[in-house]
Parts: sequence; C-alpha cells; structure tokens
Amino acid sequence: MSHIIVGTAGHIDHGKSSLVLALTGTDPDRLPEERKRKITIDLGYAFLNDDVAIIDVPGHEKFIRNMVAGASTVDYAILVIAADDGVMPQTTEHLQILKLLGVRDGCVVITKIDIADNDWIDLVEEQIEESVKGTFLQGAELFRIDSLSKRGLPEFREFLLSALSSMTPRNNPGVFRLPIDRVFSLKGHGTVVTGTVLSGTVGKDDKLVILPGSHSVRVKHVESHGKERDSLVPGQRAALNLIGEVKDLERGLTLGEPDSLFETSRIRIAIELIPNSKPLKDRQRLRFLIGTDEALGRLQILHQAENLCFANLLLEKPVVAAWGDRFIIRRYSPMETLGGGKVLEAHPPKLRAADKAAETDFSRQLSVNSIAEALFAQLKTRGRFGIAKKYLAQCFGIPVFRLHELLEQPLLCEAVQLGDFTILKEHIETCKRNILSEIDRVHETQPELKGLSISAFSTSSLKSYAEQILQRAVDELIRSNLIGKQSGVLFRLDRKPSLTDHQQALINSISAILKRERFTPPLSGPLAEELSIPKQEVEKTLVIMERLEYAKRIGLDFFFDSDCFTTAVRSLRGALANSEGLSVSEISSLLSSSRKYVVPFLEYLDSEGVTRRENNLRVKGPKF
Repeated sequence: MSHIIVGTAGHIDHGKSSLVLALTGTDPDRLPEERKRKITIDLGYAFLNDDVAIIDVPGHEKFIRNMVAGASTVDYAILVIAADDGVMPQTTEHLQILKLLGVRDGCVVITKIDIADNDWIDLVEEQIEESVKGTFLQGAELFRIDSLSKRGLPEFREFLLSALSSMTPRNNPGVFRLPIDRVFSLKGHGTVVTGTVLSGTVGKDDKLVILPGSHSVRVKHVESHGKERDSLVPGQRAALNLIGEVKDLERGLTLGEPDSLFETSRIRIAIELIPNSKPLKDRQRLRFLIGTDEALGRLQILHQAENLCFANLLLEKPVVAAWGDRFIIRRYSPMETLGGGKVLEAHPPKLRAADKAAETDFSRQLSVNSIAEALFAQLKTRGRFGIAKKYLAQCFGIPVFRLHELLEQPLLCEAVQLGDFTILKEHIETCKRNILSEIDRVHETQPELKGLSISAFSTSSLKSYAEQILQRAVDELIRSNLIGKQSGVLFRLDRKPSLTDHQQALINSISAILKRERFTPPLSGPLAEELSIPKQEVEKTLVIMERLEYAKRIGLDFFFDSDCFTTAVRSLRGALANSEGLSVSEISSLLSSSRKYVVPFLEYLDSEGVTRRENNLRVKGPKF
C-alpha cells in the first residue's frame, strides 16, 4: 500500500472524531478545551496503520480555516453525516471544499444509526445521494455505523483498507515541500513541526528553509506514525525536530529546499465558484487559503464567465505557491466559502489593461492538467527572451533534473537548452530577425560604419536576451551566410562601409598624422587644432577609424595608427623573448615614447594576456 492521507469532513457534532477513535483507538481531540466542550476545534491526527494517517477536521463554521489546513493534503475523504440530522450546512460546504481542493476519492458514512430508525435513515440516504451529485462522491460507497457499539465498523474498516490499497501512489515530481500544520516544543529535543509531505523527500541532517522568509534550519530527527525514520516520502505524516532559525514558527509556513520555491504576493489563479455563488467583483477583498496558510488579498479580474474566473490576486503578505497548487477563497466578511481552484502562475507580471485579452488566453493555456503543456505555454508566452532553468523549476515546484526530463518530451521538442537558459526555436528565429534588423538599421543610418558592434547589444532592442541566446542566434546567422563577424562587429556580407568624400579625406589626414607621430599620437584636441576643424568632428572620425581598423584605441583617449600599434607589439615581443622582464622605462625607450602612452599600452596587453606585471617589470603573459 502506498502512503495515504485520509481526511474526515462533515457538520459539527456528526461524530467524525468518534468514528476516528473507533477505527484507530486514538482520540483525535487532543486539546483539553475540545474534550471539555466535546467539539473539535483544531486538527486531530490518528493512524490506521503504518501507511495510512487520518486527519480529523473541525466541523464548526468558525473553524473552516483549520478544516482547509487539514483537507489540503487529503488523498481520500470520509464524509460523515449523522443519521438524526442528515445533510447540514457544513456537510455541503465541506464537500464543496474537498471538491475544489482536488480530492478525487472517498466514501460516505452515516453515523449515530442507533438513534434513528431504518425508514428515517433511508430518507437520509436519498438526501445524501441528491447532495453528492456532480461531485467525486457521486456513486461512492455508503456505510451505516454506530461508533459506540461499533455496529457496521468491521465491514467499513475492511472496505476502507481495500479501497486505500488500490489507490494510485502520489506522483512525486517536485522538490521537498511540507506545509506546517503544527508547531510545539519537546523537552530535551527543542522545536518540532508536523505536516504532510506533499512532494520530494526529507531525511536526517537535511538542510532546509522556512518559507516565507528563507530562514535556515537543519533536520535533527525524523518521525512518522510515532516511529523514527531515515527518510520520508510524499503522503507520509512527518514530525521533524528542527534546529537553526526556529523562532516564531507557526502553522501556515512551509518547509522546503533552499532556492526551490517562490514566496510571492502576486499570483495568477483560475477560480471555480461554488454553485449559486454571486459573480466576483474586481478589487474584491478575499481570504485566500492555500496549504495550511491564509492571506488576505484583492482580485484583479481578467475574465469571468459563468462559474469560472481568471484573475490576479494581490496579497497582503507573501505565500508559497507553484503551478497546480489548489486553494480556497472565502469572503472577507461575512466569512463564507466562495470557491477555489488552481494556481496558474506563482509570480505573474503586473497586469496592464491593454494586456487583458492576451493574459486571459495565456491563463487558459496554463489551466491544464499536464505539467508539460503548462511548461510549453510558459516558454511560448513568457520565454521570448529565454527563461532561466532555475526560475522555470521554481514556477512548477520541481527540481532542475525533472525539468530536463520534461524538456525531452515530444511536446517540448522545440525547446532549446542553452547553458542555464531554455527557449523555444521560434523565439530564436525572432531573435535572429531582430539582429538582422539592428544590423540593417546601422547600415542605413550610419553607412560609414562597418556594421553593428556586439557591445551595442546592451543598448539596443536586443538587450533583453540572455547572452547564450544571442550567441546562438549570431552563430546560426553566420552559418547561414546571412552575416559576417569581424573584431566584434556584425555586418551584412553584401554591404561595405560607405564614406563620403569629406569623411575619407579627413580619415586620410588624421591617419597621416598618427603615422607621423608613431607611438606618441596627439589627442583629439591637438588634432582638431592642427586640422582646423571642430574637436567633435575629429572624435567622431577617430571612432569610425577604429571600427574600420585604421586605428587602434587604447583606453578612452588614445588612438594609435593600426600599423604602428602592430609594430610596437611585435617589437615588445621580440625584446621580451630573451628577457627576464622589462621596466616601463626600458619599454618607453624601445618604443621611443613616454610613460603617458606606454602605461595604458601595457595595461591593455596585460588584459589580453600578452604581458603580465610582476613587481615593476613586464614579463611574458599566458598568451605571449
């Protein structure tokens, strides 16, 4: 049998706790006030066997938050209805909550059959059959039990064990997650938290974080069903003894792996309203119940039709969420359940009115049961510039290795993995078109330039792309013979720089001066004075000369004739070939220059690996 969480549900005083006690021998009402008042206030726990845990929930309408905290991890539900009362308000509300939380298996138990005759119970059964229509309990097994005399209990227990043994084990695609439902201190041990393992595994000495807040803790001791364990898997109840940043722990927080889950105050959700519920209103304030947590928030409605609504929820405090997580929404005041649904996106962008139609369509694409389909939608809509794998994994609450497995599925065959990023091939094609457009823009507006400098990507329409994606797009364009690349400049193969007669004449004049002065070239100011032209025009021409490889730029201000620069590097290489090192003064003499020019020249060669500074000398560098 796989590990199963069974949950009770039903109206107050319908015998849920008594049924659990009769089944397990454990009274789930552990609080003194519960035993004194004979009502369940908080969650109770019991174990049917080593594989099955039972969570008993309160039935009073004031404790719906506690009920949802327990029901959020349930695999199999037992709807409990007293024979003398029949279906009551919290019977219906609990059933709706279970349905909205995605519970798919369960049965119905009529309790207190000792205080009602068979004819009355027959009427109650008819009432139940009508009430469960359209839910996961339609057609489910129904049992009549008296928990005190245990009449009907053996047959129910036999059925329950058989039904649970045939259930499909929980899927375990995710990172470790445990919504905390109880915190207490144990003498001699310290802080203990309990909860149901939703996904992943946990073991002794694991390093985890408490979210929201990312407080670091370490697991000192692991227990489940009252026994010490080496590790736990999804579906198991966990009692974890923690050490570390354990101050202020409480129900509602989540225990998880570091850097694996989002804590967010803005969530994209799909809401299913309960039958006969009034339409939701934009900016309506709601109670948002997810896992064992509750937060207040306001709706930003994208689209609403009949009983389905797509919306952003702006929360007043951060919660932990991933795609596919189930939730319940309740009215702020008076507190009544309005609906529930599924998290579509844990951290959507801010919503603009102009984007509503597109974002609604995207929400529909995310509102699927297949994680692969949702991943494809995320890559198609949000991944135009590439998405970091770590971010994608956090969106879906899965480890990166699981993301790699998903990307191998046929549906995602168009996804390309480039380093730490993933992008669809169609978006690479768009990137290629954008690069060509930027190159053409430079050719048209600055014909004197050779092309688009790669360093200009950061200030162009290409700045949003990840570096790996730009490199892939450039490589594909070069392989397709659509562009060329030289000295960090991209250009159309059929285009050459086009200079005006004036520009060419000015380049020739400046080149003559740079060649004449060799390794002591004048700055732009003196050049402008000698040529009797504006300094700004000289500076612009020097930049063009660098891009056309007439000149070599060192630092911000020095432009050397390219041939002179090459000769200087060759001379220095020759001098260092049989030397233990040369000082700046020696190199200045070698080049017939001064420290003003030689120092930036050497710093450039150091950065290129041609030389290396060792104390006051320059020696051969790794790329000498």
